[in-house]
Amino acid sequence: MRFIDAHLHTDMVEDAQLQKLVMMGMEAAVIPSPHMFVGTHDADTVLLLWERFLTMEATTAVTLGYEAFTSISVPFFGVNRADAEKCIERMPEFLASDRVVAMGEIGLDCGTEFEEWLFREHLRMAKEHDLPVILHTPIRLAPQGQRVTPRVFEIIKEEGYPVERCVFDHAGEETMEFRVSTGGMVGLSICWDKMPPEVAAHMVIDHPEWRDRLIINSELGGMGNDYFMVPRVQLAMKLFGLDRQTIDKVCFQTPRDFFSLPLD
Repeated sequence: MRFIDAHLHTDMVEDAQLQKLVMMGMEAAVIPSPHMFVGTHDADTVLLLWERFLTMEATTAVTLGYEAFTSISVPFFGVNRADAEKCIERMPEFLASDRVVAMGEIGLDCGTEFEEWLFREHLRMAKEHDLPVILHTPIRLAPQGQRVTPRVFEIIKEEGYPVERCVFDHAGEETMEFRVSTGGMVGLSICWDKMPPEVAAHMVIDHPEWRDRLIINSELGGMGNDYFMVPRVQLAMKLFGLDRQTIDKVCFQTPRDFFSLPLD
């Protein structure tokens, strides 16, 4: 079964594992900028990361057998405001690439004043360049999730950004109803600290009315180099009795169409 991983940090995954993903059916991936850096970094670090996505990650993908696209943003932890402003000033140069298909990860985690400022700057840039956005929101067990996730939606409305062009990523069970109610897409991140594959499969199976709105991704997969979370969701859906056409729609057609990827 084919799939697109709509949120995969390939720069943190070994080439051998990426090729295994290709053999499991991965035809393309969207590589987002991280929402945080460990430690403190300057503007040059961010610019070098964006350059890596558009050069090494894109060319390596071809040698491994898949298409790599990217989503760029300034991390909202690990970069100070002065350096963030320098990055935003340079961002249009990178947005000109046809490999940039979105802006992200952007959004809020703790809801700090700096996060909100940077989130608004990103939304304005995305609107100006007609790009969809991948939204970072607190993960499923984060205690601030039910407070911060609605604030993400409030800022989107305040900035006049079209919510239907947003993926509310890192969904958890407790915030699913709210995410769906926004009118945006809902990202099910099947990562070691996020949603388990079987839970995601039941989200698709038990809620057919949501299927056009769900985007499944691995972000980084599981502990112990288990990066194969999207195939695990596909397998769970198959074992639970979902038909192949619906699995293909959710795991390939929906992300392809949302990000306007040039894939058959």
